[in-house]
Amino acid sequence: GECRARDRGGMYYGRLIGTLQEYAHGIRGTAYAVDESTIFVKGFSYDGTGPDAYFWVGSTPRPSPDGYILPYPEDYVGKDPPVLRAYNKTDVILKLPPGKKLRDIKWLSVWCRRFTVNFGEVFIPPNLEPPRMRVLPEFRRLAHGLRSGNITILDAKTFYIPNLHYDGAGPDAYFWVGNGSEPGPYGIKVPNEVRSMEPLRGYLGEDIEIQLPGNLTVYDIDWLAVWCVQYQHNFGHVNMPKDLDVPPALGQTKITTSSTSPDPDAETETV
Repeated sequence: GECRARDRGGMYYGRLIGTLQEYAHGIRGTAYAVDESTIFVKGFSYDGTGPDAYFWVGSTPRPSPDGYILPYPEDYVGKDPPVLRAYNKTDVILKLPPGKKLRDIKWLSVWCRRFTVNFGEVFIPPNLEPPRMRVLPEFRRLAHGLRSGNITILDAKTFYIPNLHYDGAGPDAYFWVGNGSEPGPYGIKVPNEVRSMEPLRGYLGEDIEIQLPGNLTVYDIDWLAVWCVQYQHNFGHVNMPKDLDVPPALGQTKITTSSTSPDPDAETETV
């Protein structure tokens, strides 16, 4: 596989797609494949003076009217995506519509619909292999009824833990990450799914997402555990593979903070 593309600052943004070729209006930026349906444009610039310009993708050999808009910003209000305004070295995350993948498109353009003008473009390499989520085994079941489904690394900072069970009886238990062949007292607490650092409550089969704190990524750790700090007791853990190649954490993964419980009579925690 190709190596992970890093810019000069050492930051990892995903697979390099290429630099935007400018034809008009000061288009600048470098595009990366974050995952199979997300593009990151580092340092996007555009003078904002086109009357009807959008990020535009398609599968024709070259940019053409036969394409569709990638809305930016993604969380726009209203019926229609907003026309692009001026940007100066802005980092942009673009999401393909549901069901579409990077392999389905050949280019990304800044395109003026009204005058069918291509302000700038970058072509998607045909053999591009974007980073992917990685499915891990479930938590090892060592104590306090801890168990889960297969844990997924969604991006370099985010874990999805389905069907999590834990009796909540550990006095000082946390999600815990660190280095070495198995969990030990030298580790770092990871906030729970509502970003709290309180000792863990019980879980009754919830599907949760947790994110590593600070600048920590999955590449810095060897395991994720549920660990009792006071008694130095490992309730269960999962090891990180050595050959990880997951999407970078650029803010594209929004963790859902509400826990859904399959049991209607169970206590639910409101956020």
